[in-house]
Amino acid sequence: MEVNGKIQLYPMMRIVGALILGILIGDRWGGSLPSVAWLGVMIALLVIVNVSRERPVSQSITLLLSTMMFGIWSLTEVRNAREVVLPEREIGYEAVVISEPQIRGKVLRCDLLTTSTQEPIKVKASILRDTLTNAWAKLKVGDGIIAKSKLEEPSNFYFDSNFDYARWLRVHGFQAQTFIYYDSWARSQISLARLSNFQRVKIAALKFRHKLTDRLRHLNLEEDNLALISAMVLGDKSMISSRIKEDYSISGGSHILALSGLHLGIIYAVLVLLITSVVKLFRKPTEIYQRWPDVVVQLVSLTAIWSYVVLVGMSASVLRSATMLTIYGLMSLLNRDKMSLNALATAAVIMLVINPYILWDVGFQMSFMAVLGILLIYPRRHLNWFVGMIVVSIAAQIGVAPLIMLYFGRFSCYFLLTNFIVIPCATCILYGAVLLFVATPVAAVQTFIAKGLALVAGWMNAGVGWIASLPGASIDGIRINWVQALLIYVMMFCAYRIICINLQRK
Repeated sequence: MEVNGKIQLYPMMRIVGALILGILIGDRWGGSLPSVAWLGVMIALLVIVNVSRERPVSQSITLLLSTMMFGIWSLTEVRNAREVVLPEREIGYEAVVISEPQIRGKVLRCDLLTTSTQEPIKVKASILRDTLTNAWAKLKVGDGIIAKSKLEEPSNFYFDSNFDYARWLRVHGFQAQTFIYYDSWARSQISLARLSNFQRVKIAALKFRHKLTDRLRHLNLEEDNLALISAMVLGDKSMISSRIKEDYSISGGSHILALSGLHLGIIYAVLVLLITSVVKLFRKPTEIYQRWPDVVVQLVSLTAIWSYVVLVGMSASVLRSATMLTIYGLMSLLNRDKMSLNALATAAVIMLVINPYILWDVGFQMSFMAVLGILLIYPRRHLNWFVGMIVVSIAAQIGVAPLIMLYFGRFSCYFLLTNFIVIPCATCILYGAVLLFVATPVAAVQTFIAKGLALVAGWMNAGVGWIASLPGASIDGIRINWVQALLIYVMMFCAYRIICINLQRK
């Protein structure tokens, strides 16, 4: 089959581009027509695709247009499904806590899911802390409460920032925000009958994660070290202090605090290694069983990975990583190219189809742009560990630099040095964490492993803090808008293509 141009090599890139364009159009103008109208146009275009087989160019264009219409329709459908009519006055309601409560000044911030309303409503809540009973100190994820407050539409606190807080809330499924006075709530046993099975499973997983975090607390680790291990292993960043967050932000190591491809990749590698060792014991020499062990290894490993994704809260970066690992596992069974632009685009399509609003999630954007940078820049040949880490670090930083400047107004100058500290330490912590939980029945061994983890975490925090204290560690106060960020990406891509063309001529 003759390939017509480079773009034909990456069909999923065209599909994801059309889907993103449709979602953006749907966000802007999707409400101008009923969602059924967009669905009708999409079906009509698919019929045209089916009857225009003899005209491949027209068929391709029509297919992309139908994909765009699907994006408009899906965004409109999700928006309509999430719309709720909030009461204009204070109401009493029952709710369950679905995130780890965090102290923010005089209030306790947490996420609530109402269980007594006609449909469950996800609420970003601020609870005023009292100094008499300290009832707020006992509140934890999975607890039920009865409260009285006014549920309000998501809104922005700062209007001069590139970060749209109201959209961020909607992207993450929040339909309301509220402020609860200290005497307007109390813990209570509530029924979860109105919640879906998925919501109940997620709450159960979060409660189990809280128990695992408590196990870590009982090991008497230093607070900053405990916070780092909990964030990297369990996805619980509620204990990380503002100072540690700022150090990692300045040094360019914030990505290590959020569960992402690095973390899941290491866990996946450990699982594959362990399960392969077990399966080999039962491998039969006959040819008919030749492929079944590989299927079992991937099936068990990916099942464990997705269970872990539910456990840690299913953030955008974790979902992207798990989807990519799933595609990687399937491609390895089919002997296809496992890490390619098509695989990345397929992961994006799957996530956008499930939730089109994830397009505006900062973690989703940065995660995909980092991987895109690596796939485009990393050479298709073996590099030693030292050179490989340099290339991967630079490629990922190039991919996310415009987004970091857009959302955070900062560029970390020593990101390369930071990665040489955090990546080896993160690998040790993740391997050690697996051993830590496996060694739970043997207290002495678990304590020994915990001390080793705390030592590595302490080195990591100290190293990042030292880099953050260096002169010129970051360039702050950068102010660009999304158009300027897009133009930076266009210029970077043009420079990339010029370099590629010159290298091909040589």
